[in-house]
Amino acid sequence: MKFNLLLLILLLLFSSCTKEIDISEFSDDFAGYQSELRIEALILPSDNTAIVRIDRSVLINETELFNCIDDNYGIISKDVCNAIENSTWHGTDGVDETAPCGNWNLETDDVGSDGIDSNQPSGQQPDSDGTESNGVPDCGEPNVDEYEEYLPDIHVTDCTVIIIHDNQSCNLEYDVAGGNFFYSSGKGKGFFLFENMSVVNYGAYRPDVSCDGFNWKDFDGEYSFEANCDGIFEQYGKIKSKTPIRLSRPVIFYDYENHENMKNCSGYTCIESNTISDDTLYFSNNSPNEYIYYASLLESSYYQVSQFLLDKNSSTENDFIFFHGHPNQATDVEGIYENVCLINEKIVAEIFDGNDDEIDEADISKYEIFTFNKSFTNYYAYDLLDIRDPIRTNLRDNNGVGDPVMGTFGAISSNSIFLRVIDCSQFDTEETCDTNSQPVCEWNGECGTINFAPPQP
Repeated sequence: MKFNLLLLILLLLFSSCTKEIDISEFSDDFAGYQSELRIEALILPSDNTAIVRIDRSVLINETELFNCIDDNYGIISKDVCNAIENSTWHGTDGVDETAPCGNWNLETDDVGSDGIDSNQPSGQQPDSDGTESNGVPDCGEPNVDEYEEYLPDIHVTDCTVIIIHDNQSCNLEYDVAGGNFFYSSGKGKGFFLFENMSVVNYGAYRPDVSCDGFNWKDFDGEYSFEANCDGIFEQYGKIKSKTPIRLSRPVIFYDYENHENMKNCSGYTCIESNTISDDTLYFSNNSPNEYIYYASLLESSYYQVSQFLLDKNSSTENDFIFFHGHPNQATDVEGIYENVCLINEKIVAEIFDGNDDEIDEADISKYEIFTFNKSFTNYYAYDLLDIRDPIRTNLRDNNGVGDPVMGTFGAISSNSIFLRVIDCSQFDTEETCDTNSQPVCEWNGECGTINFAPPQP
């Protein structure tokens, strides 16, 4: 009884008293912290390659990296800065010979430390600290301490990296633009805009010429990983994967009419035989309850689902931009049938941007489904575990028999399908409706929608 009363009192105290504490107040607790290695090594069978990112860990209050200065291009003169496209020089004319130069934009990025423009519909009151519209870059604003500024300083670039398969070794070498990812720059507007999506390049290790002919698609074979980072990380010795890994097979896309047959599949050859014949699916605009269907073996029951939209303003042909994504998982309740997983993804049948007055290759999006092998599934799915947890990471120092190393050695496979959404109302004659609309529109006095969507399994 006394214990319960004490617990209630403590809960009331803690729930009624809250205070924001500056993380700098804890800086003494981490004064002796030493950077650690974090390795993300991935075989990408669908692309016939591999990519390895090796970084050093940093404190979130490391002021040398997160300095609240827009300095993408360094401390340089005004003339040199102005020669860089879309750059801003942050010096004072007649006073500073050199000053920080970056990509902060007065017109769009001067939104204050909360990162939200109070003039936008989703905005709020101007920042109480006076940082909004003060004419200078501040902490928390777009393009201040963004990825391009600090990623090069956390990459570890002088490691020896090797992937081994069937006694054949592939050496990987560091590339300053070895990989990239999408992110929403935000521009301080507080909500997603397609045009705000940006591509960030980062440094990574990629296969060198020694890897010509290396088999990146042996789904029945085994692969091992080794890395040696001398210098400040020499205490790790040779880092190895604890045990060899096997690759994950990509999903296959199938027609719903084959759903019942797919339930009886036990191997990949069976589900692969039901692959849809076309790489493009057609849907009518604004039709409800439309799905795409994909399958995998039970060994790959975790997925990342991503949709990309064609960038019609890009000078590069077939350049897609990330639109949205989410994780997915097959479960015993839904999707798992013996050794096969059958999953559906509901789509939004809308034409997202322009060119809906005619059928052309620009009116297209892409769904890409990623599968993970067991080791990367542990790293991806067990996100509540410490990143050094021996279940979450399969990397070990001291020749592979020592302590866990942050990260993973795994594999990600993917498969893509293209979607075309057709506006049936654009066809004003029976002939154009019948011949140009694919099997999603029909003429009945006007060109209207046919919804072929079967019920959700």
